[in-house]
Formats: sequence, C-alpha cells, structure tokens
Amino acid sequence: MATGSSYLNFDGARTYIEIPDSPDFSAATTGQLTVSAWIQPETIENGTLIFLNTEGGGESYVHWMGKGEAHRQEWTFRIYSANNTVGRANRISFYVFNLAGGIGVGSHYQDPLNPVQPGVWIHVVGAADAGKTYIYINGQLIQSNVYSGSITPQHGTAPLRIGTRDFNSYFNGQIREVRLWNRLLSAAEINALYTSGTVPAAGLIAEYLLTQDIAPDTTEAHNGVIFGGKWIPQNG
Repeated sequence: MATGSSYLNFDGARTYIEIPDSPDFSAATTGQLTVSAWIQPETIENGTLIFLNTEGGGESYVHWMGKGEAHRQEWTFRIYSANNTVGRANRISFYVFNLAGGIGVGSHYQDPLNPVQPGVWIHVVGAADAGKTYIYINGQLIQSNVYSGSITPQHGTAPLRIGTRDFNSYFNGQIREVRLWNRLLSAAEINALYTSGTVPAAGLIAEYLLTQDIAPDTTEAHNGVIFGGKWIPQNG
C-alpha cells in the first residue's frame, strides 16, 4: 500500500467521492472489469463493525463503492453491519446487476475464523468477465460465481461513487488506492498488487490514490469530486 501525507476518512453520514459516468467504468464495454481498493472499516459500537447509515432492512449493509442508481444499475461493493439479522456479519460482497435492478449476482467473503477487523486495512478486489464474478481478499481468490444466463450487464448513466453508491447508505472508515481496469486481472497480478504494490499498467482506466487533499485520477481521464470528509495525517 502506498504512503502519502494524509488519508480520507468517510464519516458514515454524507462523505463520498463522485466521478462522472463513463463507459470505461462498465463491465459491458469490454466484457471485463476489475476494481481494487484498500478499505479500513471503523468500529462504531462495542468493538464491532456496526455502521451508522445502512440499507436493506434487517440485512443492514452499506454500499461502499459502486456504479448504479434506480433503473441504471451496474455493479457495487457491499459490507454488512455486524448487527444484521441474516447471518452476514461484516460480509464483503461484489455484485453485478441487470440495468433495471432487482436481479444481482455476486461473490463474497465471510470467514468467522478470520473476520474483518475494525481499524485494520484490507485489500479487496472485485472482478467480472463475460460470465462470472470474482472476489479477492488480501491477494487471494475467495469465491467466484456464474452470472451468465441470469444477467447481461449494460452501460447505465449513473456516476461512479466511492463511500456510497446512491446515497441510501454510507461507509464509515477509510478508503484509498481505488483502481479500475477494463480487463480481468490474473490471480498473479492481483497477488502482486497486494504483496508488493505492483500496479498492472495494461487496461488501467482510473486510479485514485486518496493520499492527498484532492481526488485526481492519475491517468488524467476521470477526476473525482470529494463531498464532505476529513483528511487525517498519517505516517505510512
């Protein structure tokens, strides 16, 4: 993970980054998409990850990054609050959707023996190719799932947002080094990204390091705008 002078804290209320819509962010454009980020969820209550502003009723999840709004859904990352009622405590999921919404297929991580820890950085990669979704945690493939035959991804016009998807829930904690590729990264590339910070250049369409007080795209194609948030000095 790269170092910088500060990192952005998402307060779980109204902090988010918005990047205008582009076909570059759609799995439908090339048939493949890989999205990578480091996240550090924060403790909210009694030493457990209970988020402030959730959605889904008893499912109690937040969308911490995604591209989708009503009738123009594409993909998203979720993390579930520890106090959900469906047995998904702090599960991290990556989903793709049909454009109208309502139907989604994805892959997830949930390990009671090695749970997501509050205040600990975790590297998350979600990916989709012509017929499957994938989720990697800390450089390792955790799960894949077939969506071919159930969903046909299409390009919608919703912006890409970090910290929320469509303002129905908000992430609490830190997010940095968000990167998107218009291809499916190999398992070896994802492991190297996690272990040594080696960033594959081929197919990289956007990169938001979020270690300074703005949200530029280092590829200079898709700059983001930050709404709210607090920049916290850090040493590494």
